Amino acid sequence: MEKNKILSKFNINIKDYNNELEKILENKLFSYDVKNLLLSMLYKIENAYKDYETVKVEVPSKKEYIENLLRIIKEKCLKIFLVKKGTQEAEELEKNNILFRVDSKNGEIICFQNELVLLNAIFNIDISPNLQELPYEYIEKPLFTLLKSGEIDSNIEVIRDFNGWSWDIDKKEIKDIEYNYVYETMLLVNGRKSINSKKQKKIFNLASKIAIKKYMQESNDIEYKEKFEKIKKEKEERLELFNDKKTFINQITSEKKEYTKEIERIDKILNNNELLKKEYYARNEKLPNKEKIFSVSYLVGILDKERIGLIEKIDECNKIILPKEFVEQKSKLEDEVKFLEEIVELDQTSVLIHLAEEFLNQLQAGIDKINEENKEKLISLIYKIRYYRYIPINDEKYIKDIEALKGKFEEVIKLIIKKAQELKIWDVFSEDAELTYQILKEIFDMKMIYLQNLNMQCKYENKELYVEYYDDTIIESSLKIKKDTVKIKKKIKLFI
Repeated sequence: MEKNKILSKFNINIKDYNNELEKILENKLFSYDVKNLLLSMLYKIENAYKDYETVKVEVPSKKEYIENLLRIIKEKCLKIFLVKKGTQEAEELEKNNILFRVDSKNGEIICFQNELVLLNAIFNIDISPNLQELPYEYIEKPLFTLLKSGEIDSNIEVIRDFNGWSWDIDKKEIKDIEYNYVYETMLLVNGRKSINSKKQKKIFNLASKIAIKKYMQESNDIEYKEKFEKIKKEKEERLELFNDKKTFINQITSEKKEYTKEIERIDKILNNNELLKKEYYARNEKLPNKEKIFSVSYLVGILDKERIGLIEKIDECNKIILPKEFVEQKSKLEDEVKFLEEIVELDQTSVLIHLAEEFLNQLQAGIDKINEENKEKLISLIYKIRYYRYIPINDEKYIKDIEALKGKFEEVIKLIIKKAQELKIWDVFSEDAELTYQILKEIFDMKMIYLQNLNMQCKYENKELYVEYYDDTIIESSLKIKKDTVKIKKKIKLFI
């Protein structure tokens, strides 16, 4: 009876997903209100997904998205508690300026009774981005933080900004606007399955620098900050040694002697039970309880690993004094020191704009490669650049509003217009290229979902061209252009 009431209340027609969710809920001790909210959330996703997919392009299929969501609910969500305004639980959340709390270890969610809040909490309990091999280990934590925040905001966007008939960006509901902006840029360049790919080296490096700088400024991770400063200092000192080859070779020779001595010491310990016991007690005296060595036999394994590591370091020392290896290692170290210094000197506003410029450069290169055989890619790019222009870059502005980017956007949009007309995707409604640009640039600022529905009506009177833009039969916007003479079609269905 309860199940039927819930289903009839929301009139859900997504039988397969509904049935799956129902089966999951049968084995959960969730309250009626929680089950109700989960079904309502699923309905909103189903209702908005087609628009979300059309506008954004770079999204998982609806099947992938919903199946992943159901997996999280089934496997990770053990307890969900809804709180109401005025209760003690609500006051605790409000005091911390949050709408939900997640305990991933125990599979517990406490949140306000709202579909978007619940969806956000569900993805927070599960998201763990896969990082590809990174050039420097200190990139990992900041980049992970950026990707996790960005992926969650991207996943909840389907009901945050889409309601089944319109697209309206809600900046207030984006957890971190800068992380979201960088994530979406990486997503549109690399695609979902290789978002942190290093193939686009400039994009990856810029994103990594932004992530590290932001993490250093905003996190309370003192250990990371101290480690970063230590690494920076060590790399700079190492580079100074490289610049004085004689001192460098003496240093390497000294390091080899130290490594050899330590190997000899380990060999003595491994071959003498009394020394092994002494080493066991000596090490455990210095270690906190959670890090203590379990047994003498476990110490043997640790010493074996340390010995192998020391032999590898001696091999590195032997290699690095060879002329070719010396030059290569010095070049790598110079690159890393430069990378570290640029993070410290980074101006966040400038680098965000630089990231957008690099994205537009990549897009431009992609447009040039499109031909008759793959012209569908151009339609995707038209949607992508329209979406990109509406990504917030700060609390007040979208990317399209940044003055420094207007020239580059104009260059890319003109190239798209030219290519779309060459490939007969768009109508050639005027021989005047500048007039065509003035009319069509408006499309990249329109919030209508399906650009293929676009119709235009043109009137010319008293040296003024008046253009009306329609989403099928509903007027979206209009434009006035002062022009001495105009030769243009009166009615235009843009997509052929």
